Formats: sequence, C-alpha cells, structure tokens
Amino acid sequence: MSGSKILPMQYPIITSWQWQANAFAILANYPQTEPWIMNHFIQLQLTSNPGSSYVDFYRTPTFEFCPWLFHQHLQRDTVRYFNKDICAFFVDCINLNNYIYGVFDQAFFVPGHDRLPHDLFIYGYDLERRVFHAADFTFTGKYAFAEVAFEQLEKAYHAIEGDEDWLYSGKGGLSLISFTDSLGYDFNIANVATQLEGFLAGHNSFEKSRELTYRTNPCVFGLEVYDKLIEDVIKIHDQQQEADYRPFHVLCDHKALMLRRIPFLEEHGYLQPDSGILECYRSIENDALFCRNLLLKYMITKQSSIIDKIITNIRKIRKEEGEQIESLLTKLVIV
Repeated sequence: MSGSKILPMQYPIITSWQWQANAFAILANYPQTEPWIMNHFIQLQLTSNPGSSYVDFYRTPTFEFCPWLFHQHLQRDTVRYFNKDICAFFVDCINLNNYIYGVFDQAFFVPGHDRLPHDLFIYGYDLERRVFHAADFTFTGKYAFAEVAFEQLEKAYHAIEGDEDWLYSGKGGLSLISFTDSLGYDFNIANVATQLEGFLAGHNSFEKSRELTYRTNPCVFGLEVYDKLIEDVIKIHDQQQEADYRPFHVLCDHKALMLRRIPFLEEHGYLQPDSGILECYRSIENDALFCRNLLLKYMITKQSSIIDKIITNIRKIRKEEGEQIESLLTKLVIV
C-alpha cells in the first residue's frame, strides 16, 4: 500500500500555545479568514494558578467557535470502536481532510525524556516511508514541523492513560479539525471597540458569554495583566515562583497581531490613515521582546539587576499601550 497526503499548513504568526499556533497554521492558507482573526485575539487574560500565572488571549475556544473550522471531538473509547489500528485511523482521517489534535507520550520520539505527555498536531502522512507529518514545540524547543514514524506514534498514543490525557481541561480524546468555507464571517468593528475598551479598563468584555467557556481560577484582563506580571517577576526574584518566559512570549504575539490589525483597519476604512499608532506599536513590540529576552537571560545568570530592567520595561509597555489604545479608540470609524 502506498500513497501520501499533506494538508495545507503555513508557519503561524503566533506561536505562544499549541492550540493557537495550530489554528493559525491552518487559517493562514485562506485569506478569507482574515476578518475573523482581526475581530478576535485582542483581549489578554492572566489566570492565577498555584506557583505560576498563565497568560493567553481571552479564551475564545478557537477550534470550536471559529466559523472556518469544523471541529469533531472523539473520546478515546470511540476512536477504539471505529478502528483499533490508530495509524490506519489517522490515515483515514487525513484522507477526509481532517487535521488531528491529541495528547501523546512524546518520549517515544523525542530523546531524553522518561515520560512526556504533550499535545501534538498531525497534518499528513507518507505510507511508503511510514511517517506522519506533525507540528509541536518539543521537536526543536519552538513550534516546528517534523516527521514521526508510525510505530513511534502508535506507542506514544497508547501510552497515555487516565488524567495524562489533559486535553480540553481533562476531557481528553482526539479532535478532528477540517477547514470549511460554508459559513463565512462579517467583520464587526463595534466588537473590536468593545474589546479595546475592556483592555483599557481591565475587565472581561465577554462576561455575559462566560457560560460558553469553562471555570477558571481568578483572572485579570487587559492592562491589569501587566500589573500582575510585575508581581510575578518580583516573586521570581524572591524565589517564591519559578521563572517562566511564556507569558512574555504571549505579549510578543499580542503585539504582532496588533501590528497586523492596524493596517487591516486602515485598509478597510475603519481607522483614519497615518494615525502614527502603527509605529508606536512597533516600539511596544520591541519592548515586549526585550522583556522576554531579559527573563531568559535572568534564568541563566540570576542577576538581580535584570529584574529591575524587566519591571521598568513592563511599566513602559503598560503606559504606552494604554495611550495607543486610547488614541486608537478615538480614531476608529464605527460604521
């Protein structure tokens, strides 16, 4: 038996978290998805967990609610009922134009780990070479595309047991994701304004739709994320909390999307041109990148002076981004 198939994938603009990166890697192939992207991923949310803080865009469940993605979620028992040969099942799913998202014990194909339950995104196969094409962070330390042998992937899938399958807040199972253009999407500038106002005020603009998501630990939003990050950096310095660069990577992704959103608004008549906001956001993005790199340096050197620089730059970002969002709101053309 021979044959191969690779579903469309492009390297995504944001790579903070696997589920975001996977969705953007699909959507990047289809220009018609741009209005939906530009209408979302504006608000930031920081969730206070024991010993750490988790930062992400406000948790719109991308796979479930993106109009361009058709999402099927299957329990592992259901998958086993359909086909006990998991590799054959994956090949059939890909032939039906489904990407596959699930948790695998990646110690079977990433050397140096005894156990490594981690999410993986599969987007193609080659039957002659008996490999799957997959995307993840564990291959190179950043979001990357790689090949995984059938035998390794089969062992990695079956090695996951019980609460190790933590996908979707512990529901587990496999997601099948396919692209669909049957619904479409209309850009909503009023929604953008509401999210920007919520960012400034530090409140969740989507509180009324909270029932669409799941329960979380205490959260802060928008500009208040920066205040909490300063508290976290101080705790890192005082050894009350482990250093984690990922919240700052999310900040960099947020600025990258804002730099893409501002020209989109101008091109479509929603923002007065030559506002100067784009250039200011480039400076904010540089400051966010500087913070992330400083924390990575601190994780190696433990130099106290680095913490002071991080705090100074976080305060600078908070001030400048607040000013630019205020300016952006005054220049929006609500139609």
